[in-house]
Amino acid sequence: MWISRLPWIFALLWLIVRWILGNNLDVESAQNGGVLLNILFILLLVFLAINNHYRNLQGRKSGFLEDMKSCLMPTLLYVLTVIVFIGVYYAWLSDDIQELRNAYIEVFNEGIIDETNRTNFLNEHPELRDKSVDELMAMNRDNIERSISVQTRIMGGSLALTFIAIAYGLLAVVIWRKFLIRH
Repeated sequence: MWISRLPWIFALLWLIVRWILGNNLDVESAQNGGVLLNILFILLLVFLAINNHYRNLQGRKSGFLEDMKSCLMPTLLYVLTVIVFIGVYYAWLSDDIQELRNAYIEVFNEGIIDETNRTNFLNEHPELRDKSVDELMAMNRDNIERSISVQTRIMGGSLALTFIAIAYGLLAVVIWRKFLIRH
């Protein structure tokens, strides 16, 4: 069945396109391109899956849960595969995480050296008033290294893509059952 191969093909295509975007665009633009490509592939998989499901029914009735299952099987397979590829991409194919970390650290360090910025920062965070500039920079570095990592990219990607797949699946089933099938 062609629909069972499509998640693998789309996931591999995502990895290739994301790698090309990562090599040719800045970090933020490449990430946005990867996200939009994921949304497109999930949308295509959902609608191709439900269309294939109804073509294979050959006049039989189908329940809501059966329709959802047919939508979610290929999309969640795609999500799982892309999550693995996200880990591969950020761990071995790209230096995006290090670039982001360095950029955030540099911006903070440049800002905290300025007396006015440091005063404003300490007014917003009074619990840090007794810290030196070097301690503030070290704390910031630790926070950034903890919050921008391969693990956080995988976790954020898995939550977002799973939510999108389920939402699109629900939407597709409702649209299909309400407007496209004749009873």
